[in-house]
Amino acid sequence: MTLETQPEKIADQSGLLPLAARRHRLVAEIDRRLRRKCGLWSCVTEQALRPSILVGVSGGADSTALLMACVVLRNRYRGRTSDSYQEFELAAAYVNHHLRSEAEVEADFVADLCQKHSVPFLLKHVHPNHMQGNLQANARSMRYQALTDAASETGADYVAVAHHGEDQLETLLIALCRGTSLAGLSGMAWSRSLTDKIKLLRPMLGVKKKDAEDFCTAAQINWRIDSSNDDQSQIRPRLRRDILPILEELWPDAARRVTHSREVIAEAEQLWQKRVEEIFGRDSDCSWDRKVLRGNPILLISSGLRRAALHHNPGIADTLGQRQLLEAAECIVDAGTEPKQFHWPGGLVLKITSKQVTLNFSEENDR
Repeated sequence: MTLETQPEKIADQSGLLPLAARRHRLVAEIDRRLRRKCGLWSCVTEQALRPSILVGVSGGADSTALLMACVVLRNRYRGRTSDSYQEFELAAAYVNHHLRSEAEVEADFVADLCQKHSVPFLLKHVHPNHMQGNLQANARSMRYQALTDAASETGADYVAVAHHGEDQLETLLIALCRGTSLAGLSGMAWSRSLTDKIKLLRPMLGVKKKDAEDFCTAAQINWRIDSSNDDQSQIRPRLRRDILPILEELWPDAARRVTHSREVIAEAEQLWQKRVEEIFGRDSDCSWDRKVLRGNPILLISSGLRRAALHHNPGIADTLGQRQLLEAAECIVDAGTEPKQFHWPGGLVLKITSKQVTLNFSEENDR
């Protein structure tokens, strides 16, 4: 870990950014989204003199724009505290995954940018290639853990990342094409908890990548380009090259529109999960009255079964398919009374009798 520039030494550096950048619409958008959509300041304790934001910065246009927009807002709100505005501390972190040779150059770029604008900087190292399983999933998980650790080390209340509208559109397209539930179609949330004290923020979901690039140009900052983003063997780069341009041509501003649709789906998902909880109880429960379940829609039953299965074994999220869940749900609602068993991934067994539905591990798995 590297930490530079102590917060108490921060001086007003607003003059270092051109006026066009300080007045750029992206700054206003991030400001509004931080306060309205992300609930900025909502998890700050009464004892905290100033809330603090840690920005995850890769050196690309998106995260660089987010960092510099936060620099503008930090300087703008210094000394101001009201119901609508709050001065805050700012820090940044770069996570080196040790997967690309240019990572060290990118880290130096971010460190120099932070030093120029008096932002405390942390460098975190992770090694997802040392773990078994999906490399990208491991990298993502370790990245968020590293950012959470960095926030704890700096006393930050929030971790802000630069996912934008096109990222959201890609996420929803992938979920839809893979086959998913309402939860999958909810996409990325504006905010979520990382720990009981640290909250993740995504204040750029309502903007496009071009907005970030325009802001960096106005700020006279040459961002770094991640070569892996052009790897056409990966799903997201292929979508960006072949699919998203067509969607934007057919429906201009499609990414922003999808983000708004995601909010509607997310609200529906909350209502759906509330109903699932009413029927199935706690997610740790593993036994239910068949008569109670039988009186509900098959899709709701399959959702409850999936929730219980993932609680017992989160690792089967990608292998427990909708077909398996629906087959079991159909068996629950039919009139048959003969006991049946469904063997699921991870050693889980769903047992259905005339009166009871039970989920447990197989005896072979226990041994």
